[in-house]
Amino acid sequence: MTTIPERTRRTGKMPVPPISMISCFLIDIEGTIVKDKSYAPVEGAAEWLKKVKSSGEKFSLVSNNTTHPPEELLSLLKSQGFDLEAQNLDTCMQVTGEWLKKKKIQSCFVLGNQALKKYLEEQEFEVREDSLVQSVVAGLDEELNFQKLKTATRALVENNARLVALHANKIYGDSKGEIAPSVGAVVKALEYASGKRGLIMGKPSIDFYRNVLRRLETKPENSLMISDDPLSDLVGAKKLKIKTAFVLSGKYDQSILKSLDKKKRPDYVYESIAQIKI
Repeated sequence: MTTIPERTRRTGKMPVPPISMISCFLIDIEGTIVKDKSYAPVEGAAEWLKKVKSSGEKFSLVSNNTTHPPEELLSLLKSQGFDLEAQNLDTCMQVTGEWLKKKKIQSCFVLGNQALKKYLEEQEFEVREDSLVQSVVAGLDEELNFQKLKTATRALVENNARLVALHANKIYGDSKGEIAPSVGAVVKALEYASGKRGLIMGKPSIDFYRNVLRRLETKPENSLMISDDPLSDLVGAKKLKIKTAFVLSGKYDQSILKSLDKKKRPDYVYESIAQIKI
């Protein structure tokens, strides 16, 4: 079990009485254990994760990554010094493929990179470049243009396609460490244009968190979600009564908390994941 401090703090340096015992960690990747799309590790993150693993506590990296298939993402993290196995990873890409199969959707227009398209093709979906599809799948597309948005809108309006969003993040840090609009921003545009509601597959979907906890056979009150995104990841986790920790190693600084209602603010704040005691 891991103790966590009684009050929200900026650093976690001062010891205070524990209020809860944590036996399961849900951990964001970009901005939390790696800095951004460069995947350079956050200082101390690999060692921290090794302690979690050796302690026998349950954990999963819960990722909204839409640019790397699960196996490739796992391999990339291993190359950066993280000791991980396939069972330690839950991604929105996996969930999307499972949902499309469950709904018997066979064709899709993809806003995303070639890795996402290839992954869906390997899952036996027909990836088309026109609007005659059953679904529009929205992932991170760094080559997004008006023609792609037009094709997606036509699919939604004219062909009554389903709008499937891999996640709803507002912004992300690109490979240069620069802030850029993320999938959620594009989905909002398509929702406005089509009048349809996007179905969110990854974080902050309650179903996403619920399924991860079910797989890990643990309860929300015994779990801690750690992320650099209090607007998406942590607010979603709080809806399930999962305890939340905001780390300042990613795209937001502590001032972002002023925009959140007090009930939606994270339970704990740390400079980095390495400061959370195991």
